[in-house]
Amino acid sequence: MTPAIPILLYHSVSDSPTGDFGPFTVSRSQFGAHLDRLLAQGFATLTIGQLLERIRAQLPLPERTAVITVDDGFADFSANAWPELQRRGMNATLYVTAGLIGSSARWLAPLHAEQLPMLDHHQLLDLAAQGCEIGAHSMSHPQLDCLPSDQAAREIRQCKDVLEQVLGQPVDSFAYPHGYYDHAVRQMVVDSGYSSASAVKDALSHVDDDQFALARITVKSDVDEPKIDQVLAGDGFTRAKRRQRLRTRGWRQLRRWQYRQQQYREQQGREQQDRQRHSGEAA
Repeated sequence: MTPAIPILLYHSVSDSPTGDFGPFTVSRSQFGAHLDRLLAQGFATLTIGQLLERIRAQLPLPERTAVITVDDGFADFSANAWPELQRRGMNATLYVTAGLIGSSARWLAPLHAEQLPMLDHHQLLDLAAQGCEIGAHSMSHPQLDCLPSDQAAREIRQCKDVLEQVLGQPVDSFAYPHGYYDHAVRQMVVDSGYSSASAVKDALSHVDDDQFALARITVKSDVDEPKIDQVLAGDGFTRAKRRQRLRTRGWRQLRRWQYRQQQYREQQGREQQDRQRHSGEAA
């Protein structure tokens, strides 16, 4: 059996969690401690691009290989996560929500964290110049598998274009917002010219993993050093399978129903506002 590859997924690295986004926020010292455990256990850390380049060329991987990924593109990556990585000579793959560069995390309004600042153009250029691998994470962070196909395709294709214009270099990897995708969304990523995509799955990756749905393990605020050791050892985690689990497909159907209900309520609200406005004008 080929060795398992833990691909770690972080979101916010900050000592001051915003709103109800706390469970997805690790402190700077906590993040640093996780990196130290990787080093202490002899892990070599590759970026997504480096990992897949070696796999495709059938080159041997280091005996213990891990990947660090950070989703969303929050400004705290530059302030807190990147310095900890650089201090240890480590790299990461940063997935950026391209439509919100220099703005704030509007999709986090339900968690009262919409004011969380995003990286700006200058910060992204600096990170790229220092060797950070930057990938795409859609334009607005929607549930892609719930959107109409034309809208989902724009989210996927346009974020690549925007980031490549900002960085002046190819952007080859994509990460599904919320980890949600289906066969159609996966094919959109392929058709848009990406060479890989990261999912979530909370499972261990491996050399035979789907390169357009790489398995990652979400690291949350409750992951202390003993827990990160369990993650790195694969204790309690399965190896990724190519087929999605039945419960994943069932959860998708529920989310789509919820999305349609939300769209219906918003449409009803707009129509009510229009009626009120017309009534006021008539009066």
